[in-house]
Amino acid sequence: MSQMPAPDEQKRRVTATFDNLAPTYDRLHFLQTIARRLVETTGLHPSGRVLDIATGTGVVALYAAQMVGGGGRVVGVDLSPEMLARAGEKAAAAGLNQVTFQQGDAEHLDFPDASFDAVLCSSSLFFMPDMAAALREWRRVLVPDGKVGFSNFGTSFFQPLRQMFAARMNQHGFPTPPLPNSRLEDPAVCQQLLTDAGFTDVQIREEQLGYFATGIDERWSDIESGLEGLMLQKLAPEQREQIKAEHLAELQSLVTPDGIWTDVAALFSLGRASG
Repeated sequence: MSQMPAPDEQKRRVTATFDNLAPTYDRLHFLQTIARRLVETTGLHPSGRVLDIATGTGVVALYAAQMVGGGGRVVGVDLSPEMLARAGEKAAAAGLNQVTFQQGDAEHLDFPDASFDAVLCSSSLFFMPDMAAALREWRRVLVPDGKVGFSNFGTSFFQPLRQMFAARMNQHGFPTPPLPNSRLEDPAVCQQLLTDAGFTDVQIREEQLGYFATGIDERWSDIESGLEGLMLQKLAPEQREQIKAEHLAELQSLVTPDGIWTDVAALFSLGRASG
């Protein structure tokens, strides 16, 4: 059985992975949909102070900045400098001066106790080596009665699309590693993590945010832009083109008059930092 890398090595790998993905990350429509829904579900107060963990290109942070208004403050932290650079560019273009971005480790935050009214983390907690430690740290920086909210994918997420692509890669001798989101697919695990970290009023909400992709090319764009397509980058151009042609051909069986159904099963886990 393969062993998990040491925490520091795991974080270095995550940083390198997302530095690599930064140029294409905003093409992933499903991530933006979940991020916006997390902000809506958590509920932010005008003039509130919000911390966005693993902010990526700043989707949650920028939407939260609009919600809290000019009197509020939003800070986005991430391990990836390339992601942060793009987030900063987007904030400047939008004229959102109440949001800033900085490099930071979600398990060891560089903020005093009780610095924020809300802590959010969209589709990223499962990347962290010690999820329990991360949640305890988030609780530390929250004011009494402050809110925490994180999102994850449900068990049917992107199925059967993910399974089809993995099978195609396997046929060519390139097994795709499982995505780490399975660590949080069970709502009971999310509930227990929040409770153990000292949060109360815990709620786990399951929602279906799926949509119809316009066609097979949009699905291929998702593959190339995200974690699924990382293995493709290691292949020779002719191998990539062969796999692409074969996979697009088999995707035709899923095309309907509305497009290709893209299952975006999402879990939203919410809690309150009791005083």
